[in-house]
Amino acid sequence: GRLNVLMAAESVRQLSTRYAHIHTLSADDHATCERLRGGAPWKCVDVTSGSSHAAQLWRHLAKYTAPDAPCRNSHSIAPTRLLKMVAIMAAPFRHNIFLDADTVPCFDLATLYTQLRAGGGMGLLDVYDLLLVPARESVPSGPAAAKGTWRAPAYDKSNSGVILWRKSRATMKLYHAWIHAYCSEKKLGTRGSAESNGADQNVLSYEILHAVKRDGLLVYSLGPWWNYRSWRRHFANKPGCCSSASRVVEAVSGDLQPPPVYIDHACRKPREYAERSGNASFFLGR
Repeated sequence: GRLNVLMAAESVRQLSTRYAHIHTLSADDHATCERLRGGAPWKCVDVTSGSSHAAQLWRHLAKYTAPDAPCRNSHSIAPTRLLKMVAIMAAPFRHNIFLDADTVPCFDLATLYTQLRAGGGMGLLDVYDLLLVPARESVPSGPAAAKGTWRAPAYDKSNSGVILWRKSRATMKLYHAWIHAYCSEKKLGTRGSAESNGADQNVLSYEILHAVKRDGLLVYSLGPWWNYRSWRRHFANKPGCCSSASRVVEAVSGDLQPPPVYIDHACRKPREYAERSGNASFFLGR
């Protein structure tokens, strides 16, 4: 919707790059994106029309993405989950980063990529295929007594709001397996509950395990400062995007420095953000 496009455009400006693409699901959202883009060099991509790679892929996957497709209609947020997967599969670059619309980059793109580089071709994206941050809610609170479900007790679900990857045969195979598994009849029956939240993360995490075993996919778990969404509350942070300043740290010692936050997530309250950004009635659909 318009509000997601507003937040995405604000994030793209923070990245300060011509290589960013904002993908949209309707002509109205695309027009909003172009309005916000102005003359900036980054791109607005409507997957429902045109000749972009993302639009061609959207049409190719019509059995999942068409307006009357069972997968698209299986959950209220399934269309945006499908948009995410198609945007990732259509990424044109060798090294890529996907960000949900409600993420907030705390530095420009060049600075973020610098954190992943190292001399001699030994940067994280030179060595690993896929970089993600575990979702805090999936980390067990203690050792499990037995295997009570299909997953091992040590298994951590990855948060798919921030994904960094090297484009390769293995990652492309993973992403195609992700969307096919997400839309399979077996999975469709599990996506109706609020707890599953569309289940894209559950399915991705499971397909990653398959890809590691089957294709030798190399996966690295980034620190929580790369996707601060579910970790902030465990650091007793003050409110505010891109801030890891802690009430606890300040109370204990001035010598302890809070960690940096590279990419924040879900730190903006959407309605308040739209109202502060001007023309709230347009972005909130009032």
